[in-house]
Amino acid sequence: MLLITADDRTGALEVGGACAAQGFNVCLAPAPSSQHDCALLDLASRHARPAEAARRIVAAHAHAARFRCHKMDSGLRGNWAHEVAALLARGHRVGVLPSFPDAGRRCEGGSVFIHDMPLLETPFGRDPRSRLFSNRPADYLRAAGCADALQASRVIVLDANDNGALAAAAARCRAEERLPVGPTGAIAAYTRTLRPDAARGNARPLLPLPRPALVVCGSLHPLSRAQVAALDCARAGLDDSEPAVRALRAGADMVLTTPPAQQVTANAADAMATQLARTAWDWLRRGGAATLIVLGGDTAAAILGDRPLLVLGDVAVGVPLSTFAASVPAEGAPPVHIVTKGGGIGEVDTLTRLLPARG
Repeated sequence: MLLITADDRTGALEVGGACAAQGFNVCLAPAPSSQHDCALLDLASRHARPAEAARRIVAAHAHAARFRCHKMDSGLRGNWAHEVAALLARGHRVGVLPSFPDAGRRCEGGSVFIHDMPLLETPFGRDPRSRLFSNRPADYLRAAGCADALQASRVIVLDANDNGALAAAAARCRAEERLPVGPTGAIAAYTRTLRPDAARGNARPLLPLPRPALVVCGSLHPLSRAQVAALDCARAGLDDSEPAVRALRAGADMVLTTPPAQQVTANAADAMATQLARTAWDWLRRGGAATLIVLGGDTAAAILGDRPLLVLGDVAVGVPLSTFAASVPAEGAPPVHIVTKGGGIGEVDTLTRLLPARG
C-alpha cells in the first residue's frame, strides 16, 4: 500500500517508527514484500553523487505502490533536491514539506528554522560532509534544475510552523496527488491522511528498554555527542575491546564512540563507520547486549547491513524501535531491541530517558 524511500538508514527507520505507531505493518528490506503494507527502502544516497542518487530513487519507485513518499533530511543535507528532480522527470508532482514541529523543525516564509534558529546558523550548516548554502529549500531545487518545475507548480514548497499547518499541507499534497518529500513529521502527517482513524502513536509501550545496552555513536553531530556524554555508564574506544566485553558480560551498559568531530575528516567517515560496525558486532558476539542503540545514519547502515528489520514504533520523538525480521545473523546472537537515532534528533536528555541510571 505504502512505499517510503529515504536517503539514509536512520531516516528510513525514523519514518518507519512513525508509520508503525499509526498501525502500519512496517518492514525495512532491500525490496518490498507483500507481507507488509508499508515498505521502507534505504537509498543510501545521502553522500552519493547527484546522478547516482537520482538513479537510485527512480529504481526504488519503479516498485508498485498505491501511495509513495520520500523522507528527506530535516537539515536539508544530501541529494534530496536532485532526487526530487528525478521524480519530476518520471512524471510525479511533488510537495516539499520541510517541517517537523515535534522535533523543532519548521518552515516559515520558505525558510527552514531549527529550534527557531535559521538553518545555516545551526550545526547542520557546518556539517563537514554536506555543505549547505541556503535556508530556503527552493534554492536547492533551482540549483538541481527544478526552476521550471517551480514556476509551473509541479513542485511546491509548503510552509508549516506547527502540527495544524503541517496537517493542512499534507492534506493538500493528498488532494493534489503530490508525492510528499519531507522529514519524518511531514511524512507522518501525510500517512495519517491514509488512516485518519488510527491512534496517534503507540506511545512507548515497550519501555523500559532491557539491559545491558550497547550504545554505538558514529555521529559527529554535537547533539549526539552531548547525549552520549550525559549517560551514566561505562564507555570505551575502538581499541578497548577486552574491558568492554567483560563489562557487557557483567551486565553493564557500554558506550562505543569514535573520536570527536575535529579529529575525523569527511574522507575518513566511511572507514570509521565500517570499523565501528566490526567492533560492535565483536562486542555483541562475545559480550552480548539486550538492546543496541545506534546514533548516526552511516553507522546504522554499516552495523545493520541489508538484514530486514521490523519497525515496531518509537520510543521518543524521531527515535524508532526495531527488531531483526530474519534469522539470526552469522556474526552471533543479536539483541532483540534495536534503537536508531539520527545525529541531530532529540534533546540532550534523550538517551538518559531511555537508559536511566541504575542504583
